[in-house]
Amino acid sequence: MELYVSNLFDRRDGEAKLIDCERILWMNRDKDLVVTISILDKKGLPVLKSLSAMELEIKSGFLLKREYDPYTKFMITDNKLTTKEIQIRDHAWSLISEMVEIEPNVYNPTERYQMIKKACDETGKGKNSFYKYLHYYWTGGKMVNALLPRFRKCGKPGGRKNPTKKMGRPRETKKAISPDMEGVVVNEGIRKIFDKVIRDIYLKINRRDSVRFTYVQMLKNHFAIGTEIRNKVEIPIIPPEYKVPSITQLRYHIKTHFPRGKRLVAREGEVTFNRDFRPLLGSETRKASGPGQIFEIDATVADVYLVSSDDPNQIIGRPVVYIVVDVWSHMIVGFYVGLEGPSWQGMMMALENTAVNKVEFCAQYDIPIQPEDWPCHHMPENFYADRGEMESKNADSLAKALGIKLKNAPPYRADLKGIVEQQFRTLNLTLQPWMPGAVKKEYIKRGGPDYVLDAKLTLKDFSTMFIERILYRNNSHYMEHYPLDKAEAKDNVKPIARELWNWGVAHNHFLKEVHPDIVRLNVMPEKSVTASREGIYFEGMYFGSEELVRQGWFVKGKSIKTIISYDRRCMNHVYVKTDNGRGFIKCFLLEKSSRYQDLSLEEIKELQYQDKLNRSIYRSTELQEEVALSAKLEAIVDKATKRMEEQIDTTLTKTERKSGIHQNRAEERDEIRKSQSYELGKSQNSAEEQEVNVTSIDSYRPKSKLELLASIKEERIHG
Repeated sequence: MELYVSNLFDRRDGEAKLIDCERILWMNRDKDLVVTISILDKKGLPVLKSLSAMELEIKSGFLLKREYDPYTKFMITDNKLTTKEIQIRDHAWSLISEMVEIEPNVYNPTERYQMIKKACDETGKGKNSFYKYLHYYWTGGKMVNALLPRFRKCGKPGGRKNPTKKMGRPRETKKAISPDMEGVVVNEGIRKIFDKVIRDIYLKINRRDSVRFTYVQMLKNHFAIGTEIRNKVEIPIIPPEYKVPSITQLRYHIKTHFPRGKRLVAREGEVTFNRDFRPLLGSETRKASGPGQIFEIDATVADVYLVSSDDPNQIIGRPVVYIVVDVWSHMIVGFYVGLEGPSWQGMMMALENTAVNKVEFCAQYDIPIQPEDWPCHHMPENFYADRGEMESKNADSLAKALGIKLKNAPPYRADLKGIVEQQFRTLNLTLQPWMPGAVKKEYIKRGGPDYVLDAKLTLKDFSTMFIERILYRNNSHYMEHYPLDKAEAKDNVKPIARELWNWGVAHNHFLKEVHPDIVRLNVMPEKSVTASREGIYFEGMYFGSEELVRQGWFVKGKSIKTIISYDRRCMNHVYVKTDNGRGFIKCFLLEKSSRYQDLSLEEIKELQYQDKLNRSIYRSTELQEEVALSAKLEAIVDKATKRMEEQIDTTLTKTERKSGIHQNRAEERDEIRKSQSYELGKSQNSAEEQEVNVTSIDSYRPKSKLELLASIKEERIHG
């Protein structure tokens, strides 16, 4: 490494810790000598050392060349200096100019002392002045401007001034009226009052009070010398204007003691500051280094009113729009237009649309495209969204099964998703002129037209327009402010979303190809359920599958816990997750739960609620009938008990009563058979009774054995 005069070298220890910084003042290769001085030591003096030893230290890494010279700040022209600064500099130079030219003698301590002693005798100056100026000159790179005064270093570092007389421009009252009207000195006591009113009033969040208001409140609360009553109101009396701090002094204190950034954070709030006032030095696009590294997703309510596809006279309101955008290429990779949300249901549809084949999807809206027109059917490495949908448990399976990282912007920081937010603005503005029923600010005027009544588009019409706009945006829109890098510029890549996407896919991408069914499986809600011999039980319904039967799930005594996914919009099927969410088994609604066929989960819960409500309402009737039954049965028992008490033969022993049961049973059976035997046409009372018809046969009901037995016994009792 070549060494030059004025080079700076940092001296570091074995742990690369800075010890000193040396500047080369003079060197002689023939004599192997070099003179250096420390710029960190405030009283440092030139040191003579071996040049070869210094070069060895440089090679070994103990001395490292410093690229930035802190004294370059003195490289300024005289027209930027004040008269006082030039005067002090020139005076200092006149004192040392002769001795610094005598090199290398001036670096010898003995000779330097003699030179300074002689100059002191000639000028009458003290030696400290000469040592100070020499130190300034040498550490500053042997520049004359290094002798400029260090006015900014005057005073106590970090300390506050406590002047005894007023500083700054004199007031007009002092010059025109009296020298006594010079104003108030801002001392420590005044500063404390300033700090208090600034914190309590001026820096109050979301108040945005002016400095004038703060100043008036300060005079009223801290400088009043009395009060008087005016119209029954107590009015503070303040001293004359020259005996109180001026508003200019308050403004100066705010400016010097409260930096603008801190003032904005205090007055506007940190969230508002970060969104509206923070420095914009980075690039949103450069957060990603290729297609698929980050997809941003967000929702908004479209600025248009729609009508029902079944009845155009019915206005159904404004649709919800979800957009998924690739950060690196600005390609719109998926979207959803519907009436869901903003909610997980809407986001679920947008995520599913991101993975589907766009040719087949556009065909549903009668829009023929080629695969290269919208080549997006992938999942990203990261999803970036608002706090809300992506923070729900529904999104967890997406991360676990597909390995996608989910990131959420802080609250009220839509600016951190600037790319997708700008897409909303662009699509809304560009589609508005073609949309009847579009929301327009000028229509809000009193007496103006009602844009709601202009609605003509159905949901499918609006979706078709949205797809056409996306196709134009992806394939033809030239993004003038897109930050192309060197590699893209070298390959003549135009800042058009599709060209950027294709170039990125060919060079460096993070896209994942996932079957749409697997995406649907993992964006649908999931639930832990139990499978028993009756089937998989979920929300009062039973599901089953032949595949699970073959696997031996529904066997008595066997209970299996599993995770299912379901689409709450139609509960005909649930899906048992396999392979950690990368596979599934489709289960069908069993016959015993067929009443829930083709119903949504909300409809099923409403039906179940009605059943529960009806059961609750009927419970009173059921309890009443149960009580009535109990009373009837108790009456029968009481009657039998009373009869038994009247007819029982108390002379019989227990053994005698229990003997002959089989014989008694046979006799009782024979009597019952005779009493119950059929005799057709026995009654001759009327012609109607002779006619035997199907109705009388159907309505015939023989008495029960209990009733017959009771009647026979009754006949026996009465003879």
